[in-house]
Amino acid sequence: MIGASIVDLAVLGIASDGPIKPDSIAVAAKALVPEHWHPTTSVIAAVIERNLGTAHLRRTGVHRSDERLNVTLKGIAKTKKLLLCPPEDLAPSAFHAAEAIQMCLLDSTDAKTAHSVLTSFRNRLQARLESFEQRSAKCPYEGRYKTFWMIMEQQRLEAMVHFLSGVADEAGMSKDVDQVQTDIAQ
Repeated sequence: MIGASIVDLAVLGIASDGPIKPDSIAVAAKALVPEHWHPTTSVIAAVIERNLGTAHLRRTGVHRSDERLNVTLKGIAKTKKLLLCPPEDLAPSAFHAAEAIQMCLLDSTDAKTAHSVLTSFRNRLQARLESFEQRSAKCPYEGRYKTFWMIMEQQRLEAMVHFLSGVADEAGMSKDVDQVQTDIAQ
């Protein structure tokens, strides 16, 4: 878990909405994509402590009962890096979970980063769709249920590519608005 990890992304991304109780981070992380990823509370607690030690997170509050966590500027930079990281590097055995978590946590970053992540995700899905179509064409068996599944899977991938294209375009427009606002401010 040193370096880029799905747990770091979940912890820092969730804490970006801070200040937040450490226990709430664990609850939220477990709820992100439970069908693909099942972190333990102790793993999340260890990652929280590590990120406190590396100054990616900081504690607020005087007593344990009012302790909250916030992401530092260094933590914001790490979150951005983790969002841009290939999902298979974050979680080699659970890259679908990493993709889902990256998508869920895009609100914690700027429009340019969100656009990059969405465009990359769309391109990966487009490649999966093309690969699926090629594999389907090579499959000699033509059964009723296989055909139903093949149609359903193709429609699911096409719908996701289409949806992500729209969201990425919208994020790209937000990026343009952010740049105009920055130019006006200067």
